[in-house]
Amino acid sequence: MSTLNSITLSNLRKFGSDVTIELSPGATILLAPNGTGKTTVFEAIEFGLTGKIARLRDDLTHIIRDDQAAATVSLNFSELTATSRVTAAGKVSQDGDLSSVFPNVSENDVPFLLRLTHILDQRENGWIVNAEEKEAGSQLAKLPIGSDGSKARATLAAVRRSLTEQKNRAEEALIGHKTDLNEWIRLLQERDIAAAGAVGALRPRDRIADMLSEAANQTQSLSQIPPGLLTGPISQEGLAIAHSALSEILQGKVDRVRTHISSLALVNDLVESFVSAQEQLEKLNEDLTAASDAFERHTTTRAQGSAALQEYQASIYSARQELTSIGQQLERLIGEKTAKQEIVHRNDALTSAIAVLREAEKDSRVLREQHEHNQRVRNQHAQIDAQLQGISQTEHLLDAARLMLADWQATEQRISEVVQRITALEVLIDKQTINRDAERASYETRKVAEASARSHYETLSSSADAIRQAVASIAKHLPADQDQCPLCLEPHGAAELQFRVAQALDAINPSLTSAEQQLRAAVEALTAGEIAVEKAQQALDLSRGELGALESSRKELGRQVSQFRTDPILASDSLSLARETLRQQLDGISPAKKRLADQRAALDALPTPEAFEQTERAFNSAQHMLDLARVQQTEAATRLDQAVIALATLTYGEPPVRTIEQLTAAKAQLEQQISDLNGKVGTVQSALETQQHQLLESSAVVKRIEEEIRRVQTRLLQFRASWQELELTGDPLAEAAQAREATLHATLTLLEGYVSALEGIGVEISAWSKLNESQLAQRLIDAQRLDRSEEVFEAFLNDSINAAQSSFLRLTLISEAMDLLDGSLKKEIENVQKHVAKVVPRWQALLKRVVRESRFHEASLKFFSSYNKDRAGVSVPLGNKAVPVPDIASEAQLADLQLTFLLSMAMSHQWSPWKALLLDDPTQHHDLVHASAVFDLLRDYIVDHGFQVVIATHDALQARYFLRKLQNDGIDAKIWTLVPTENGVTAQAGSSKQRIQ
Repeated sequence: MSTLNSITLSNLRKFGSDVTIELSPGATILLAPNGTGKTTVFEAIEFGLTGKIARLRDDLTHIIRDDQAAATVSLNFSELTATSRVTAAGKVSQDGDLSSVFPNVSENDVPFLLRLTHILDQRENGWIVNAEEKEAGSQLAKLPIGSDGSKARATLAAVRRSLTEQKNRAEEALIGHKTDLNEWIRLLQERDIAAAGAVGALRPRDRIADMLSEAANQTQSLSQIPPGLLTGPISQEGLAIAHSALSEILQGKVDRVRTHISSLALVNDLVESFVSAQEQLEKLNEDLTAASDAFERHTTTRAQGSAALQEYQASIYSARQELTSIGQQLERLIGEKTAKQEIVHRNDALTSAIAVLREAEKDSRVLREQHEHNQRVRNQHAQIDAQLQGISQTEHLLDAARLMLADWQATEQRISEVVQRITALEVLIDKQTINRDAERASYETRKVAEASARSHYETLSSSADAIRQAVASIAKHLPADQDQCPLCLEPHGAAELQFRVAQALDAINPSLTSAEQQLRAAVEALTAGEIAVEKAQQALDLSRGELGALESSRKELGRQVSQFRTDPILASDSLSLARETLRQQLDGISPAKKRLADQRAALDALPTPEAFEQTERAFNSAQHMLDLARVQQTEAATRLDQAVIALATLTYGEPPVRTIEQLTAAKAQLEQQISDLNGKVGTVQSALETQQHQLLESSAVVKRIEEEIRRVQTRLLQFRASWQELELTGDPLAEAAQAREATLHATLTLLEGYVSALEGIGVEISAWSKLNESQLAQRLIDAQRLDRSEEVFEAFLNDSINAAQSSFLRLTLISEAMDLLDGSLKKEIENVQKHVAKVVPRWQALLKRVVRESRFHEASLKFFSSYNKDRAGVSVPLGNKAVPVPDIASEAQLADLQLTFLLSMAMSHQWSPWKALLLDDPTQHHDLVHASAVFDLLRDYIVDHGFQVVIATHDALQARYFLRKLQNDGIDAKIWTLVPTENGVTAQAGSSKQRIQ
C-alpha cells in the first residue's frame, strides 16, 4: 500500500521557499486561521498528482507567490517522488512516474476520481451531493469499474454512424446497379419492337411531304399547319406533326360539314315560320295605329276637365283667405273687450291683497319683539347654568385628581422597592452564572477524563483478551515436561515454566479491574457533574425569570407614572408640583360660584315654559300669515301685469275698420259662396275619374300591342340568326337552302377522300418512326456496352449487382452486430450503475453516525443514463416525495453528506493503492460535540481500514481534541501549525505519538 510521507511547497501562494510538512501514516492535522493557506496545501497535493488544479482550470499562474518566478510542489511517497512545477509564463512540468499510485487509470480521469474517493474540497461547487445531474454523472462514470464501458459506448456511437452511412451508400449502389440492368433490358426490348414494326417498302419522306402539301392546298388547310414542317429538310418529327395536324383539321371539317347537312334538314320549317312572323307583324302595326288615336282623344278631354277643376279650386282658396281675415278681426275685437274687463277685476284684487299684507306686517312686528325678549332672557339664564355645571364637573375632577395623587405617591414607593429587588437579584445572578460556568468547566474536565478512562479500559480490555487468549493457548498446548519458554527461549525448568505461565494469566486481571474501577468512578463523577450543571442552570434560569418579571413590573409602574404626569389636571413632572397645581385649582372654585350667583340675580325673571311656548306659537303663526299675505299680493300683481300685457298684445297694430256686426254678415256670405264652389268641384272631379279610367284602358291596349310587336320582331331576329348560322345570306328562302345543301355534299365527298388518303400516309410515317427508334435504341445500346458484346455487358451488370448485394449484406451483418454490442454495453453500464449505487447502504450507515436529522439517514444516490449521457443525483425523502439534497440541507449537513459519501466511495471503489483522505476543514460548520462524531468515524477508518488522513481546521479546540482522541487510541498522529512570517507562510510541527503495534 502506498503512503505519502511528506509534501514540500515552494513559493505556492503565501508559502515561502522549501516548506516541508511531514505526514503521518495515520493522521496529520493542519491547524491555521482562515486565510492562512490550509486550502493551498490540498491544492498543492492535487497539483503534484495531476499537474492541474481543477478550480483554476488552465491558468495556474495565480498560485505563484508574488515576485517569484515559479512555484514547485514535491510529493514524497514511500516508493517514489513526484514533482510538479509551474513558471510565471504558465508552463507546467512534471517529474516522477505515478503509474504505481494510479494504475490503469487515464490521466484525464484522475482529478475527478480523487474528488470521489480522496479529496474533500472546502468549496461546495465540486461536491457530488451539490452538483447538477450531468456533472455528477460524468464524475461517477470515470470510476474504473465503468469507465471502459462508457468510453466504448461513446466511441461506438461514432462507429455506428459511420457504419450506417456506409450501409446506405452500399444500398444506393445496389439500387443503382439494378436500375442500370433494368434500363439495359428496356433498351433491348424497345429495339426489338421497333425493328419488328419497320417492315415493307417505304416512299421517301420528301414525297410524303409533297402529298401532304397537295392535300392541304386542295382542302384550303395549309395556313392552319405550323409553318416550316413541309418545306426545306424534312424530319421524321416534323412529318409526323404535319400529318397529325392535317388529319385533325380535315376530320374537323368533315364533322362540321356533316353537322351543316343535318341542320339543313330543318330549313323548310324555318322558312315557313319566318313568313308567318312577317304577316303577324304587319297586322300588329295596324292595330297599334288605331289604339294610339283613341288614346290621344281621351288625353285631350281629360286636360280640359283638369283646367276647369283648377279654376274652381282657385276661387275656393281666395274665398277662404278672405274668410280667415274676417275671423281674425272678429277674434281681436272680442278679445279686447274681454281683456279690459279682466284688468278691472284684477286691479280690485290687488288693492285688497295690499291691505291684508300691511295688517299682517304690523302683527308680526309686535310678536317678534316679545319673542326675542323671551329668548334673550332664557339664553342668559342657560349660560349661567352651564357655567355652574362646568364648575361642578371641575370639582368632581379635582376630587378624582386628589385620589390619583395618592396613587402616584404609592406607585413611586413601589418603584423604589422594585429597583432595590432588581439590584439584589442581579448580584445573585452574577454569582449563579459564575457557579454555573465553574460547574460546566468541571463537567467538561470530567467528560474528558471519562473518555480517557473509557478508551484506556477498552484498549486494555482488548489487549488483555488477546494476551489471555495467547497465554491460554500456550498454556493449553505446553507439554508438561517442557522446560524452555516458547517466547524468550530461556530454560526455566518444567515446574518453573508452568508457574510463570499461571502467574502471567493471573497478572492480567488486576490491571483490567483497576481500569474498570477508574472508568466507573469517572462515569459517576461525570453523572454528578452533569446533575450539578443542571441544578446550577435551573437556579440561574429561575433567577433570570424572576428578574424578567421584576423588569416587566418596573416598566408597568413607570408607564403608570407617565400617565399621572400627562394627566390634563395634574400635568406636572413631580408630586410637589402636582399638589401645588391641584391646590390652586381648588382655591379658584368658590369666587367663581359667587360671581355667577350675582349675575343671575341681576337678570329679568325667567319666563315659564308655557308662556314661552305660547309666545313662540303666536309669533310663528303671525309669521306664517305674513308670508301668505306676501305671496297673495305678489300673485295679484303678477295677474294684473299679465292682463295688461294681453290687452296690449291684442291692440297692437291698425284697429279694424268694420264693426262686429258688419264682419259677422260678411263672414256668412263668404261661407255660402265656398259651399257653392265645392259642389261644382265635386261634379268636375267625378267626370275626371271617368275620363282617367278610359285613358288607362287605352294606354294598356297600346302597351300590349307594342309588347307583342317586340316579341314578333325578336322571333324574326332569331330566324335570321339561325339562317346565318347555316352560312346563308339574306332572309330565309327555300331555293337558297337547296343550293347550299348540294354544295355541302360535294365538299364532304372531297374531304372524305383526302382523309382516307391520309390514313395510308400515316402508316408509312409510323413505319419510318419505328425504323428511327430501332436505330436510336441500337446507338444507346452500343454507347453503354462500348467494345463489349451485349451478352458480356449483361453479365457484367449481373456481376456488379451480385458484388453490391454481397457488400450490402456484409455491412448489414456488421450493423446488426454493432447494435447487439451497443445493447450489451448498455446492459453492462446499467449493471455498473447498479454496482456504484450499492454504496448507498454503507453511506446511510455512516450518515446515522454523523447526521442527527433522521431524514438524511435515508439519502439515496440515483445513477442512470439519459440520451447516452451519464446522470446522477442525490435526494432525501420529504413528505411523500424525494427532493434534491441542496434544497433542504444546511451547510453542515451538506458537508456531512459529502464527507460520508466520500468515505463510502473510498471503501467501495478502491481504484488506487494509496488509501488516503484529504479533508479541507470538514467540520468548519460544526460544534465540538458534532465534530467528535466525525472524528470517531475518521478514527475507525484509520484503525480498521488503514487509511491515511490529512485534515485541516481553523478551530484549535477541535484540533487538540482530535489529536488527543487519536493519541489515546495509540494512533500515529501529527499536528502542524501554519504560521505567517515575513518570508511567507511556514509550518511548525506539534506533538505526535506512534501507533501501538
